Amino acid sequence: MKENKVKKQLIMGCVLLGIFIITGSIQAIFSPFTFVRGISLLSVIACSAGVGAFIREFFILKEKNYSK
Repeated sequence: MKENKVKKQLIMGCVLLGIFIITGSIQAIFSPFTFVRGISLLSVIACSAGVGAFIREFFILKEKNYSK
């Protein structure tokens, strides 16, 4: 039961970070200010790394479950 809750939390985190990445990307593309573009790009890169780590953990957990 606890594994299912953890998986749901990871999925929700990925979805929320994905939404943040999309809005940050849109802001970086359409912002007229260079400073705002730079900060937006840095936040998008950081969140993308976080989402990638979550997805990697999903695949690792999936592989461990199938190998049992």
